[in-house]
Amino acid sequence: MLSDQPRDTAGGSGISIQDDAKGEVHVKGLSSPQVMNEEEALNHLFEGETKKTIAGTTMNEHSSRAHSVYTVHIQSKSRMESAEKVIHSKLHLVDLAGNERTKKLEAAARMKEANYINKSLTFLEQVVVAACDSKKDHVPYRQSKLTNLLKSSIGGNC
Repeated sequence: MLSDQPRDTAGGSGISIQDDAKGEVHVKGLSSPQVMNEEEALNHLFEGETKKTIAGTTMNEHSSRAHSVYTVHIQSKSRMESAEKVIHSKLHLVDLAGNERTKKLEAAARMKEANYINKSLTFLEQVVVAACDSKKDHVPYRQSKLTNLLKSSIGGNC
């Protein structure tokens, strides 16, 4: 999960995202536990939820201060077919930090976080709008780590 990573001094996450030769996006240092059932998967989801950065603001006492992404990779085989055909699927569950009205924030640290969150949400909006516009030649997925991570879900093979 993105929220498990240490934060840098600019208010952003200290994560590093890279594309491999196949065009798949990977987050350095992230764990990818293999689970065999729904209960194990939910335990990991709830564990990540407890590690999320939450702080009070004047607008919201329990404001999420970071975006969280929980990615589930699923492999399935047909029980009926004799050929061992495997289908690979990827599902992103995304919890976005809320847009903050910076005029109502009091602390400078919260202001910096809010600016970073708002900028990230603006980049996400720009990418979604560009991906939906068939006249656009370019979708700016690399504008932010979040949009780069979610590019296969936003405009790829999802």
